[in-house]
Parts: sequence; structure tokens; C-alpha cells
Amino acid sequence: MPNFIGVRHVGWGVKDPVALAAFYRDVMGMTVVAETPAASFMGATVFISRHPEGEEHHDLVFFSNPMFAHTAFRVSSLAELLSSYREIKERGIPITFTFNHGVALSFYFDDPEGHNIEIYWLTNVRVPQDYQVRPINLDLPEEEVLREVERLAEQFGRRSPSPSH
Repeated sequence: MPNFIGVRHVGWGVKDPVALAAFYRDVMGMTVVAETPAASFMGATVFISRHPEGEEHHDLVFFSNPMFAHTAFRVSSLAELLSSYREIKERGIPITFTFNHGVALSFYFDDPEGHNIEIYWLTNVRVPQDYQVRPINLDLPEEEVLREVERLAEQFGRRSPSPSH
């Protein structure tokens, strides 16, 4: 069973991500931390945070494409992410995505009613706002997955205090 820390962010499928983000900015005091244009892989998307300099990249994310709506659960280490990934697969639950977000590595799957779940581990690598999400092979040994994280840290020259491995 995945040993997650808790729910850390929620992604909603919405009609107008930019307009909704303006509401949360103006009414709730949140900050837009990243956006993707409508022509991107995910469609128009806006990431917002109450504490943009905090440990988490975002608290809410608004997707114009509802297929990316999800609830995200954080694990404390790369080993825990990989263990959870293997366990979900062993249960016969199809994995829908495995992503390197730069700031996190994650995998996604649906619950029995079709709600999308993300389980992720923070890499503590700070990537530019325009960093494009990339697939990652979580079937690789932990050392190889960690090398990808280290390559990102070297590429962008940005790393927060070391995460747990």
C-alpha cells in the first residue's frame, strides 16, 4: 500500500483556466506560478500556489483538458515512489502516465470510478516556468531514475536542499 504523506494538490478540468486563476489570485490571494498555452501537450493550464516560494510547486492546477484533472498524493522518497508504482502495477491497475515534471517525478492511474490519482516525489530541482513535462521510465532501477534527476539539477543549476532518496 502506498505510504503517502497526504493530498498535496488538486487539478481540475475547467472552462477557462486563466479566468479562474484570476479569481483565485484576486479573491484567495494566490499566485500564478506557471502556465502552458492552449497549443501545448496539456492544453491551456495554469498552476497556482498560496506559498510560491514554499516546498510545493503549486496547490491547484486548472486544465482546459479535463483528462488531466487529478488529486495528487505525495510520498517522501524516490524509493517510496518506485515501490508504490510497482505495487499499483502488480494489482493490475493500468498506469496512465509517468512524468518527469522537473520539480517532481510522478505516475498516474484511475480509481474504480475513473478519478485520476497522481503519486509523486519532490525532486527539489527548480526548473524554469517553461519546462516541458517529459515521460520517465519508472521501471528502471532507482539509481538510473536518480541520475535523471541529477542531470536536471546540473542542466538548470538549481537545487533546493537534498530530497530523501
